[in-house]
Amino acid sequence: MRKTILCFACLSMLSGAAHADTIKELLMAAIRSPSGTSRGIIEGKEADTVHQTTGSTDPLRGEVTTIKHYKQEGCSRLALKLIQPNTPTKQGIKTDFELHYELNLCQNGKPPADLN
Repeated sequence: MRKTILCFACLSMLSGAAHADTIKELLMAAIRSPSGTSRGIIEGKEADTVHQTTGSTDPLRGEVTTIKHYKQEGCSRLALKLIQPNTPTKQGIKTDFELHYELNLCQNGKPPADLN
C-alpha cells in the first residue's frame, strides 16, 4: 500500500508545476546535467504525502541517475530513488524507507517517441 501511494505521488508530479526541489525538477536537472545525476531535498505536496504515509517528518531526499540517453534529443531513461529516513516500523524501530523506480522522460515532460 505504501509503495502504491508513494509511486502515485511521484508520478503525479510529472504533470504539475511546483516550487524548488520537486521530484519533477530533480528529474529535469538530471536530464540537463553533464553527469546525468541530480539530488536534493523534496518539499511540498510530494514530501507531505510521504511524511503522512510513513509517519516520519525527517526531510525526504531524492536522487536521480541517468541509465540511458536516447537518440531523441533531451530524452533519457532515469532511475529515481526517494529516501525517507527514520520511518517507524511495526517492530518499533526506525529505518530508512526507500522507493526506487525508473521512467523514460524528455525535457518536454513527455516520454520519448522512439526508445532507440
